[in-house]
Amino acid sequence: MVKFSVQELGPQTWPDFVRIMEKHNGVWGGCWCVSYHLKRAEESKWTGRHRELKQILVQADQSHAALVYSGTDVVGWCQFGQPIELPARMTGYGKLGLVLPDWRVPCFFVDRDRRKEGVADAALKGALRIIAAKGGGTVDGYPIATKGKPYSSSFLWGGTDSMFTEAGFRPVGRLGTSKLVMRKAVRGLQKTKHSRA
Repeated sequence: MVKFSVQELGPQTWPDFVRIMEKHNGVWGGCWCVSYHLKRAEESKWTGRHRELKQILVQADQSHAALVYSGTDVVGWCQFGQPIELPARMTGYGKLGLVLPDWRVPCFFVDRDRRKEGVADAALKGALRIIAAKGGGTVDGYPIATKGKPYSSSFLWGGTDSMFTEAGFRPVGRLGTSKLVMRKAVRGLQKTKHSRA
């Protein structure tokens, strides 16, 4: 069993994130994991400048991810954030009659050399721990319903329904034929006060 550690994306971990991004040419044709940050009207402004935008957002604490490390290298992550930070592709909620969640987990990425090792699972669990530390709330994910359908691991960027189910999510709606909306309530971590006797 491969042992992973998880750290949150931030100014200190930015160089590690850059290394895996550069290895994969910015991921998904140069996305740099900003597509959920951009409303349609903003997309043209940032064409060809996704790395710059991502760094600005990370420095401003407006872009979050659970980075999965194997030793000193990032081998994958999942993006998470509040809807105000990740406003793209939210129209399905109106059609489904769902209340917006407190947090979204829209996408995952796993290093092409480390797939099928449990990296995405570690990323999701790490994201839920970080969300709990930030106060918790309702968390939505958008996995692919894979039962009975062959999918290449490179196209499972939303995760799988079985992974989300194992993490305690329940389906609350469907977007198209294969994508689900799954939800989990995450309890915030209680901060303990130490008193002196």
